[in-house]
Amino acid sequence: MILKELPKQRPNDFTKVLQDVEKIISYVKQKGDEALIELEEKFDKVKLTSIKFPEVDKLASQISQDLKMAIDVIFTQIYEFNNSIKPPNIIGGSANGIDYGVMWKSIERVGIYVPGGEKAYPSTLLMAGVPALVAGVKEIYVSSPPTKINSAIAYISLKLGVKEIYTIGGAQAIAAMAYGTQTVKKVDKIVGPGNIYVQAAKYLVSGDVGIDGIEGPTELVIIADETANPSNIILDLKAQAEHGKSTFLVLLSNSDKIINFVSKELEVDSNIYYVIKVNSIDEAIDIANEIAPEHLSLQISNAREYLPKVKNAGAVTLGNTPPAIIDYSAGPNHILPTNGWAKIRGGISVYDYLKMIMYASTSNPEKKLVEASKILAKYEGFVFHADSIGVRYE
Repeated sequence: MILKELPKQRPNDFTKVLQDVEKIISYVKQKGDEALIELEEKFDKVKLTSIKFPEVDKLASQISQDLKMAIDVIFTQIYEFNNSIKPPNIIGGSANGIDYGVMWKSIERVGIYVPGGEKAYPSTLLMAGVPALVAGVKEIYVSSPPTKINSAIAYISLKLGVKEIYTIGGAQAIAAMAYGTQTVKKVDKIVGPGNIYVQAAKYLVSGDVGIDGIEGPTELVIIADETANPSNIILDLKAQAEHGKSTFLVLLSNSDKIINFVSKELEVDSNIYYVIKVNSIDEAIDIANEIAPEHLSLQISNAREYLPKVKNAGAVTLGNTPPAIIDYSAGPNHILPTNGWAKIRGGISVYDYLKMIMYASTSNPEKKLVEASKILAKYEGFVFHADSIGVRYE
């Protein structure tokens, strides 16, 4: 069995979801805070007395010492990873009499959505917030369902220097940060995972505000040879299955021993698990590149040698490294592209909060460059473009 593409992860009623979310966005744009209070009571069953969370310091002080220590350690690791890949502020060069280069400037105002659901996810705030801090984002705002704002969320917000926390969840939170209300600040970019309504909202506002991407259900592809530990493979698959029944999990192996062991332990006929026999690791890599999974685990003896062959994946773990460690503390992000988007983009990093401004300066460019510019400008019908160049250097 060769899996050439992911099953369609959008529900059949996705068009209706878009229509419903469009109504929410329109209502928030029209009524502002009034709409947010009404929608929170409708969807989260909470009657808000304040859209802005009022006692961040007090709540943060209630964090346990063990959890505080864990957050501090992970915060530092994510910070060091992103700081190590942050590009220099200015890169200069010169050719044909023109000096040129790039300035990296941070986005000024970012909104982070921290989803709720059945649990609270402080790890998501770390993953989205720390790269923004490294990039130098001046204003960070956080929105999360009111029942999910806990001491961990508050403590991380203080470490990040978050300006305000909003007690708003769902599509209405995305709309509020995209367009602003009487209380909620309008941001330049919105990042963070969430359910189908949150993702639909991000899609619909993306023409007016930057977004990180449209993240769908979790995906993991494991490539394993005979040296892999089958018990660890099962743990890794079950770990990602904790994200829900829409999770997409694949094992590709050229080992009958691995295939048979894992097949017996998992419900391989379910909608979650796919166990596939391949002829070689190269074939497995080819299949994985077609799938372009969110998480790719190379549980093979020479994983580092095969790493350059990986073309499409959100994040890769090598050898016995558990994919779950990327979800928490390795340094790379757990907000990653899904549904094949890894073919064109990567996960959240410091780069998502930086914009490149290119510059050029010259007083005496090469004549051939001036002539080439004038010829092409005139060919395109832009006479004044050609004249504005020619008058300076002739």
